[in-house]
Amino acid sequence: MGRALSVSILVLGLFSSAHAIGQSTCVSFQASSSAFSVVDNGRAAPVFLSSSEWPGVQLAASDFVSDIQKVTGVKAQLANVTATSSDLKTAEVPILVGTLGKSSLIDQVVNNTKLNVSSIEGKWESFLTKVVSNPLPGLDKAYVIIGADKRGTIFALYDHSEQFGESTGVSPWYWWADVPVTKHSNLFISPSGCSHGSPTVKYRGLFLNDEQPALQNWAMEKFTNGTGAALTGSPFNHFFYTKLFELLFRMKANYLWPAQWSSAFNVDDPLNQPLADYYGIVMGTSHEEPMMRSIPVEWGLFGTGPWDYSVNNKTIYQFWVQGAERARPYESLYTMGMRGDGDLPLSATDAIGSLKQVVSDQRQILTNVYNGTNVTSIPQMWCLYKEVEGYYDQGLQVPDDVTLLWTDDNWGNIRRYPIPSERNRTGGAGVYYHYDYVRAGAVRGIEVETDG
Repeated sequence: MGRALSVSILVLGLFSSAHAIGQSTCVSFQASSSAFSVVDNGRAAPVFLSSSEWPGVQLAASDFVSDIQKVTGVKAQLANVTATSSDLKTAEVPILVGTLGKSSLIDQVVNNTKLNVSSIEGKWESFLTKVVSNPLPGLDKAYVIIGADKRGTIFALYDHSEQFGESTGVSPWYWWADVPVTKHSNLFISPSGCSHGSPTVKYRGLFLNDEQPALQNWAMEKFTNGTGAALTGSPFNHFFYTKLFELLFRMKANYLWPAQWSSAFNVDDPLNQPLADYYGIVMGTSHEEPMMRSIPVEWGLFGTGPWDYSVNNKTIYQFWVQGAERARPYESLYTMGMRGDGDLPLSATDAIGSLKQVVSDQRQILTNVYNGTNVTSIPQMWCLYKEVEGYYDQGLQVPDDVTLLWTDDNWGNIRRYPIPSERNRTGGAGVYYHYDYVRAGAVRGIEVETDG
């Protein structure tokens, strides 16, 4: 469909020995005595959830059912049920989907079967799936898909979808790049299921940068009536982000820096942020946009005076307060620090001293806005981009709980990784990597480096 997507890749968080999700295979296309039938001879297992389930899980379950139909041509029943619903008495063995502590249906299954969920309980984005016997009164058997949290359940569903084919099943790019779906008449799952622990990298996402002209013009054509948002002119509305959020989850991402240069995520469309929360996407802002505010667009609309903390700190401080207040109801990862106007170095004579004051004030804002919450429990990240990495190497102190986001040189060459003394920081570390980079004069470079 001629879609264009210019991105940088973000991976950051606490690194551990946990397994990455999406690695084992549990789907097959031939029947066996022990396999669970998703689709067999034109009949599909129904998919049931609790009405108390997270909205994002409900959306993913709808996509899961749609994916089954894309692969097999058979439409499975999708319904919200209780343990006593008549729908459970179907002739087909059902798939029961839900999140621990959120789904009354799944909580009852765990209680009835004494299912051991200790391998996932309380563990970030992990999930467990398997065939269980006598899960609910009057139900002999079911295949359960259980997430430790909202995104654990969501990733479990999309992980199955991606396996519904010899290679990619339903590709994450089926819509964006028209990747064809591999067709099969029957789908089966091993009785032990497709369980996975927490991902090794906690936050995994994209940055939509240099979006003009390709992505912005395309979005204007596809998602608007020819005019963008009233205040910004941006086409990046909730219709656009609906497609992007689904793509992120199918790629096992959970984090986004939204389009920046002619856009302001919360101003472009007031439905954008609630939609991200509805889906379960963690929102952030780019390396030069601290405290969940858009730079330059929001500052140009609502700020006054120069973007210079050394001479305009009171105005900028309040600008950041408003960003934190707006973001507080939602799951956010705050960008800390500051760069100069136009994504350039700070103009302050003592840049390191200025940044120390900036971050001190930003953390005080978070403490105040979150009603005295310990600031170390609020997710924060500081991107060591260009000259900021130099300040860090010169002795700029970063609070231990703040994630250090290391960067490439814009062309795919990582400048440095954490040294041994930096590897035990409670905030962990991450990488900001350019898949596509556009610099002044519209010179474009694309680098993809892999190390198998």
